[in-house]
Amino acid sequence: MATAGAPMIDAAEARLREEIARFCRVTWDRGLVSAAGGNLSARLGAADLFLITPSGVALRDTEPSDLVTIDLAGRKVAGPDRYVPSKEMLMHTAVYAARPATRAVAHLHPPHAIAFGIRGEPIPLMTVTSEERLHLTPVVPPATSGSRALSDGVVTALETAPADTQVLLLARHGILAWGGSVQQACDIADLAEYTAKIAIAHAALPGRRRVLDISVPNVAGMHVYPGDPVPRVDAVRRIQAGDVCNLSLLTMGSHTGTHVDAPYHFLADGPRLGDVPLDRMVGEALVADLRGRPTIDAAALADVDLRPGDILLCRTDNSQRWEAAEFQRDFVYLTEDAARLLVARGVRAVGMDYLSIERFGSADFPVHRTLLGAGVFVIEGLDLRQASPGRYTLVCLPLSFPDLDGAPARAILLS
Repeated sequence: MATAGAPMIDAAEARLREEIARFCRVTWDRGLVSAAGGNLSARLGAADLFLITPSGVALRDTEPSDLVTIDLAGRKVAGPDRYVPSKEMLMHTAVYAARPATRAVAHLHPPHAIAFGIRGEPIPLMTVTSEERLHLTPVVPPATSGSRALSDGVVTALETAPADTQVLLLARHGILAWGGSVQQACDIADLAEYTAKIAIAHAALPGRRRVLDISVPNVAGMHVYPGDPVPRVDAVRRIQAGDVCNLSLLTMGSHTGTHVDAPYHFLADGPRLGDVPLDRMVGEALVADLRGRPTIDAAALADVDLRPGDILLCRTDNSQRWEAAEFQRDFVYLTEDAARLLVARGVRAVGMDYLSIERFGSADFPVHRTLLGAGVFVIEGLDLRQASPGRYTLVCLPLSFPDLDGAPARAILLS
């Protein structure tokens, strides 16, 4: 319960209150918050009690005496009667519960970092400092501000994130940073914003991006999965025949060459291509060198540096199979345990460098069903012969046939 008047506090708490109030103004001055947004908290001594900024008060105006004391469940224990704790308190307590060594948490709204959260992408670690201190910036799915769903999303992200993670991007809602002190939590948030600025500036530099086409050419004699339609190109109009222009009729299956599988491909009631957000196939991609293996199982992926939200592109011995004269039935494929691992790791899409991600001759297609059923989209028919292992931005845009089970796509990597 809130106490009337000003409760007695010891010297340590007084210093902590001053520190929180000071960094409220620091984060405001650094442009990490605006209006009444953002909130800071810190642990009181060794107990599961925490000081947190009050709801509705701009960090610019927060005084030491304004802070509210809460417990690990988010209940108000002490503080001015006129104030309630920040409505984001459950996110704070989720961090304290999951990372017991944490002494302070900062929820701020830095604009450049938010841009990556909106795109659902971790901030690219462009500098040595960001690699050493940020490690990874997982994205928490969007949810209503102050809701249980948002704090649950934070809990899930903390459960799957590496132990050295110190910042989360909240999709469309800012960032959450923590550390061993109020200053450290705010410094981590500041570094995340600074790194995001550098990444955006770097991407805008002319001539800095190399475009690598990883699509298979759609030509006569190309590899076609047995039983699928053979692509045809028929002349409709030809300038040489006296027509005003050249015009062709294309006939091909929806899974010709480089293509995207919609869940409807194997799930009778699954989303069709038009229901698949394009951002599932545009974003940070990891090309993993998996050559020399007849299959890609969970053990093969155990040491792959996957991050939540990654698009995994498997470079296998399949890429060399495109050089053969006809379709190759002994292609490398994913196993069921690999599919389950990828779902658990939170990847958003998986790409394979041949015409199927599934074992040839499969009767029930469990890999497709596992991935597509969990919302992990499948890109097949890639040519990764020229793609060195590493991180890129993938742009894979299927033709817009919204009611179909899939469609051919043009896929490029930006490095």
